[in-house]
Amino acid sequence: MRKLIVGAAAAALVASGTVAQAAPVARTAAPVGEAESMGGGSPALLGVLGAVVLGLIIWQINEDDDDEDSPTSP
Repeated sequence: MRKLIVGAAAAALVASGTVAQAAPVARTAAPVGEAESMGGGSPALLGVLGAVVLGLIIWQINEDDDDEDSPTSP
């Protein structure tokens, strides 16, 4: 059963790539009138939010868990 599932998945991957290449798609250019604006948000606010998230990630990584159940080397 496992070989059948793996074979079907491989065949689906191969078939999806060839189908995607065969379909012609007409693309149109996107409007760039306000391309540099961030949706009305302030760049300073995004910077502060990014700094807070980075600080939380660093704090979570370096948090000292004093678990007595953790294995230690003798």
